[in-house]
Amino acid sequence: MRLRDLCQVDHLGLKVLTGHDLLDRRVRGITTTDLIEPGRFLKPAELVLTELTWHEGPGSARRFVAALVEAKAAALCSGTALKVPPADLVDACAEAGLPMLALGVEVSFGSLTEYVLRALIEEFGSAPSRPYGPRRRLASTLVDGGSLSKVVTTVAGELDVPCWVMSATGRVVVGSQPLPEGAGGRLAHAFLSARFLPGTAPQPDGTVLSVFPVSRGAPHRIANWFLAYAGEQVRAGGEHEDLIVELAALVALERSRLEAAQRIERRVLDQLLALLASGDANLPGVVSRLHTLHIETEDGLLAVALAVEGAERADEVGVAVLDELLRPLAPGVATAVGAQAVALVPLAGNTADELTAHLLAGAATLEAGLGQARITIGVSSVTRGPAALSSLIEEARHARTLAELGEGRVSAITGADVSSHRSLIAAIPGELRRSFRTRLLGPLEEYDTAHQTGLLETLETFLEESGSWAATADRLHVHVNTLRYRLKRIEELTGRSLNALDERVDFLLALRMR
Repeated sequence: MRLRDLCQVDHLGLKVLTGHDLLDRRVRGITTTDLIEPGRFLKPAELVLTELTWHEGPGSARRFVAALVEAKAAALCSGTALKVPPADLVDACAEAGLPMLALGVEVSFGSLTEYVLRALIEEFGSAPSRPYGPRRRLASTLVDGGSLSKVVTTVAGELDVPCWVMSATGRVVVGSQPLPEGAGGRLAHAFLSARFLPGTAPQPDGTVLSVFPVSRGAPHRIANWFLAYAGEQVRAGGEHEDLIVELAALVALERSRLEAAQRIERRVLDQLLALLASGDANLPGVVSRLHTLHIETEDGLLAVALAVEGAERADEVGVAVLDELLRPLAPGVATAVGAQAVALVPLAGNTADELTAHLLAGAATLEAGLGQARITIGVSSVTRGPAALSSLIEEARHARTLAELGEGRVSAITGADVSSHRSLIAAIPGELRRSFRTRLLGPLEEYDTAHQTGLLETLETFLEESGSWAATADRLHVHVNTLRYRLKRIEELTGRSLNALDERVDFLLALRMR
């Protein structure tokens, strides 16, 4: 089939935007992508379909076209995500010598794909052979109205092994069967920590699961999805590799479509945040936008701010990570505010502590893929009315700023922490905190190490029990006389009196500075 033949099919309504002198090119396949760098997933002489959701300006257009030219694509065909194909993309195609077509608004990608596949099958005179056979089978599944779940099941049947689409936190997006217990975390760690991909993840029962990235153009590995399938890596150049590569491309397309829908919600949230920041927010306007976003306040609402410090395209990565961390417990709407992401999250039957624990558990899984980056999180207190949204968002952003002062790859501060001594401790430079702790508690730590005693534990329990001798002795399972001896030894080693309130406060702060 030649491009010229395709353009003459009336019901497809294809319009040639550039490359009128190149229409004798042969079309030997068809694929759909919305990756900014799709070259890894393309075959020579393919007609490439795109909804243009990746387009962010002339730079992205040149980058996308260069990938298609390098892969020797037959032509580019744009869809209708943007009603008028951007002029910079048409110019980039013209400069690169790549024909560009536009599909009519009344014609779907599915219809065009089905027509091309049927025409190619007739041209070949039989069912297509490798390398396009697997790709057409999967494309045909979508043409027939199949979901991503059906496509994954189809690939699993072709490979004769289980297959899953997963997020970087180990969440199963869709799979051909339930994932073995505990495998999600192991697979996520293998995907995030692998030096090279595809990679493998040995399982406790001696079996091996392989991991394969969904998108090579993802801004950061922690913001990517991946495929997991039973067995060793597929043989390079084989039909199984073609299946996995095509599945990855289809999953990337599906995710890009989901993100296109999310961008609409983000624009509404951006409007709401701008309204709140202006100081002229009226309650009906706030409530209206909350309803548009399907955010209810009756069960409680809080704000979350997150930043991935040290990552390129930090705003884009932060939004993707925050969106993922909120799922599936309490999906909210996240958007970028500067270099950080902000979300309004309805509790929907959960408590603030449960939500915070959920966020931290997911962030801890992502640590394996952070490299030199850090995740800092701020969680506000809870409100049940829309009037307090402005202060709620400010509280979350302030808490995240304090979290920057914490240590570790993941640092979080909650609204409760902001109003406690923990926020003051977090604001103290790490070196000064370590110096204060060492000077006050260092003698106790050294004594415990040398004599195998528990003076530090005794001190902490004594302070937690508000200085009650009986309660402390009971918790430590020791006689009161033993406790009296230990407390006296603590005073001797530190030169401080446990009878003075200010001395007790110093001890408490030092213990919190771990």
